[in-house]
Amino acid sequence: MRPLEDLRGLFIHQMKDRYDAETQQLEVYHQLKDKVHSITLRRVIETCENSAQKHLEFLDQLFAQIGENQVGDICECSLGLIKEMNKVIDRATNENVSDMAILSTIKQLHSNDVVGYQIISSYAHQVHDDAIMDILDVMLRNEQDLDLLLDETITSLIDKEIEELSIV
Repeated sequence: MRPLEDLRGLFIHQMKDRYDAETQQLEVYHQLKDKVHSITLRRVIETCENSAQKHLEFLDQLFAQIGENQVGDICECSLGLIKEMNKVIDRATNENVSDMAILSTIKQLHSNDVVGYQIISSYAHQVHDDAIMDILDVMLRNEQDLDLLLDETITSLIDKEIEELSIV
C-alpha cells in the first residue's frame, strides 16, 4: 500500500474501500437470496444486488477517468459485518430472527456506504471535476433511497414478529 500524502491519495483509498465493500456486498447478496424466508426481504436483496452491480460499474468508470486501478484495500468494516451476520444466522432458531439479522446487517452495510460516498464526495469537490461529482451524487442518492427502503422493511418485519407473538 502506498502512503496517503494528500487528499487525492485519501480519495483514491476511500474509492477502493467502497469498491471492495460493493464487491463483498454483491457476493453476499447472491448467497443470501437462498437463506431468507420473507418474500419482501428477497426483493429488497435483489434491489440491493442490482444497486451494488451498478455502483461497481460507476466506480469502474470513475477509476478509468482518474487513471487508477480499482484493486487495493479490503473493506474490513464490511467483512466484519458479514462475518457477524453469518454467526447470528447460524444461531437463529426462528425464521423472522434470521431474516431480521440479515436485514439489520444489510442496513449497517448501506449506512456505511452512505457515509463512505458522502466522504468521497467531499474529497471530490477538492480534487476532481464536475463529471465525477455528478456520478458520485447519483450513487449517494441511490444509497440514501436504499436506506429508506431498508427502514421500511425493518419496520415491516418487526410488525410481523409482534403480530405472530400476539397470536401465540
